[in-house]
Amino acid sequence: MANERVKSVGGYLMRLLGGVAVIIGILAAFSALAQGNPVGLVLAVAFIAGGAFLLKRSGRGSRAGEAASTPRG
Repeated sequence: MANERVKSVGGYLMRLLGGVAVIIGILAAFSALAQGNPVGLVLAVAFIAGGAFLLKRSGRGSRAGEAASTPRG
């Protein structure tokens, strides 16, 4: 019971951090493009990729995969 609760809290924390990282990455990308800063653009892409990784690992995208992989009948 406690183990499921810890996993749930960790999943929510990963979702929060992943969402914040994606938002910061998008804002940083717009800023880097406006200033013409290639280093900032690379860092923005890294933030977006890291945030997407955290969202994927949090279990947010696993529900669609489970529905597709379950056999019918």
